[in-house]
This record gives sequence, C-alpha cells and structure tokens, in this order.
Amino acid sequence: MPTLTISDTTYAGEAASAFIVKSVLGNELVQGGHAYVQDGIKKTHTIPRFTVDGIIQDRVPTPSSSVANMVVSGRSLTPADYMVYAEFNPRDFEQHWLATQLNPTLIDRRLPATVESVIIQEVLKQHNKYLGVGLLTNDTTIAAPSTRRYFDGLITRAKRDAAVPKVSSPVALTITNIGDQFQAVLDKVAPDILYDPALKFFVSYKTAQAWEQYQRTVLYKGVDMTAAGIMRFAGRTIVPLFGMPDDCILAGKGSLDMQSNLWVGMNSIDDATLQLARVQNNSELYFIKMLMKVDTNYGFSEELALYAV
Repeated sequence: MPTLTISDTTYAGEAASAFIVKSVLGNELVQGGHAYVQDGIKKTHTIPRFTVDGIIQDRVPTPSSSVANMVVSGRSLTPADYMVYAEFNPRDFEQHWLATQLNPTLIDRRLPATVESVIIQEVLKQHNKYLGVGLLTNDTTIAAPSTRRYFDGLITRAKRDAAVPKVSSPVALTITNIGDQFQAVLDKVAPDILYDPALKFFVSYKTAQAWEQYQRTVLYKGVDMTAAGIMRFAGRTIVPLFGMPDDCILAGKGSLDMQSNLWVGMNSIDDATLQLARVQNNSELYFIKMLMKVDTNYGFSEELALYAV
C-alpha cells in the first residue's frame, strides 16, 4: 500500500498570493472578465470617480472657469476578513488511484498532482462557489452564523442604493415576459453608456434558460429546437452567472480593466495566508487554512440599471 506524506507547510509571499488570487479569479464574475480586481488593499481603496460639466461657454477674450463643475469623488473598497478551514485524514487518500503516481513537489502544473495539490485545488473550487454567490448577494446585515455576512455583494448594494436606476413594479421573469423586461432594463440605462461595448446584462442560470426558451417560441425570428439560445439582447451581451438571484437583471459596464463599473477588492500579499499542516503533534489529522479579505463595490450608481423582484 502506498505511503502518503504531507509536510507541515505554511505558504507565504509569492506562493500564497498565487493561490489566493486564483481563489478569487476562479468565480464566473471575475473569470469571465466582468469585474476589475484591485489587489494589494491594505485597509481601504477608493474607486476613483471624476465628473465634469459646465465647461462649454461663449467665446470671450478672458474666459472664466467659475461656471465649470468638476467633482472628484470615490467609493470605498474595504476588504473584510473571513477564513477557509477544513480538517482531513491523509490516510483517506491511500486507496486513491493517484496515490501511486504522486509527484514529489507541491506546486506543479502537470498531472497527476500531489496529495497536497489535490486538496488545495478542491478547497479552492469550493471557495470559488462561495465567492460566485458572495460577490453578488452577500449581505452584512445577515446575522451569525451565516457565512454570507462578511461583505456586501454587488446586487445587495444596488438594491439598497436609491441612486441606482431600477425598473418599477418588477414581476417574476417568465418565457412570455422576459423580452419586455430586458427592454425595460435597457430603457433605464444611462445614455452615456447605452452604446458602450462593455455594457452587459447579468442574469441567473434560470433567467438565461428562460431567455433561450423565449427565443424558441418566437415565430420566424427565433432559434430552432436543436440550437442553443443566443445570449444577446438588442446587441448587448447577456451573461449568465452562478450566484445571481433569479428574477433579477443587472445592466452595467463589466470588464477586467479599471474602466469596469464593477470592482472586487482584496489584499492577497499582506493579509492572506495559506497553511497546510498537522492539527497537533500527536494527531494524524491535518488541516488546511486560508485567510481571506474581500469586498465589492461599483464606481457609479447611475451607470447601473437593476431589475429585482
């Protein structure tokens, strides 16, 4: 029978940063290129906002700038602490088919992976699922012991924000009304970004399926029963996201660069650590522990549009 050995290891610096960053980037919101990730936030980061109006005036020999209105403001990203933790017995892996083909190092890019790498990757997968929901719907008003209380998600923030344009009297999305409701959201989008290539509709899997079914029911102009639905409305991309609530459509600029209106904040270098070690000296059990700091926000309320029941 193969013998499995896991060395007590604490990952810090570059190695820890790589794992933590992967843990954040693995969810669909970020992996799909729909939100900008600001790393290295020691305490608080301000999303820069700069607006200008009143700069057009009559031509005069000596102009005056007193009519111009320039506003420099910002929203805050303040990553909040939480922890990933699990204990396991290495002997549980002894019968695994990978056990006879283990590589000698932890950090590797080829299969089969080491036991340490397998454990870390599986933990990261579960954390990605947590973030997939959390980045959208976490809520700091939820009481313990819920793990959804550490930071506010983007949908949670948008619902509470009176400055975010919202479709009035929203109803449950169905195959028959979804086309009209997409148009209702588009009607709420600010003219400044209406034709911005980064403007997208973010929906749940269920809503995306309803949109596909809607296209199959439209006579002459829809898709046939054997084809996948086209994830676009009025030329804008529709993005299904794991973790989006049903009966909800969020429209906004989403991209991987700083022009995105959707932001995710973290500090992998200084605040995040990853440990894989024995629970105690006389125990066969090991633990994996990862400290995290995450927050979300958006730059401009008026550059979003929300449909939420």
